[in-house]
Amino acid sequence: MSGSRVTFIGDAMATVVQGVIEVRTLIGQSPVVVGGVAVLSRLSNPYRATVDLDVVDRLLGETPHLEVLRAADGAEPVQPAAVILSTPYGKVKVDVLEVRQAEIDMPSDDPGDRLHASAHAWANDTATEVTLEVVRANSERFEVTTPVAEPGPLVAMKLQAVMNRSVGKQGTDLLDIVRLILDPATRPVALDQIGHVDPSIAGDIAIHVDLWLVRRREQALSWIGAVGGDDVTPDDVELVSELLLASARR
Repeated sequence: MSGSRVTFIGDAMATVVQGVIEVRTLIGQSPVVVGGVAVLSRLSNPYRATVDLDVVDRLLGETPHLEVLRAADGAEPVQPAAVILSTPYGKVKVDVLEVRQAEIDMPSDDPGDRLHASAHAWANDTATEVTLEVVRANSERFEVTTPVAEPGPLVAMKLQAVMNRSVGKQGTDLLDIVRLILDPATRPVALDQIGHVDPSIAGDIAIHVDLWLVRRREQALSWIGAVGGDDVTPDDVELVSELLLASARR
């Protein structure tokens, strides 16, 4: 999905997109964007807004991104791995998701820890450039082009994230997965990418799909409904689980 453009209308996303510009200036390179901004950038029909910015750091540079960002003028550190930056449009929270090469070379025995590392590395290494444009209420426009995670890695990251999140965030993660797989623009891409990813990653994806979308389907539906996914039916979740498990099968 390389070379695409997404336009956000209104002021809600101005701070977040400006945050990408601020991060790029501070770390001296375009950040790899994941999380909600990436999901909204990939869907043909973005269904929600987001106020945070998530970026990946493969820790390949001399100084970790988080250290650089926290050293910026006016930056406010947020535990465990985030920072609040000031922009011309307000403050934005930037979560930095770090992946150490040792986590890839020597995978954990825990499937959740394994998928956290492998999914974020996968997202970083396969991200493609997207132009994020904002048109504000006063007709002001600005944009930034930066690497954004692809649909397949986004599904993998969201599946893993459910385990350690608050109930509200769990619902958002699960709803993002459903939207990515049901959206006609992202479904074929996500399923193809999962279908061709390393078998070890595919296996961990299958474990998490089985946990959240099969064995805990009723709970997942409750969480999804609580964050605005009232239109998502049990049949929808069953279909999503079947499609993901079929793509992850080796």
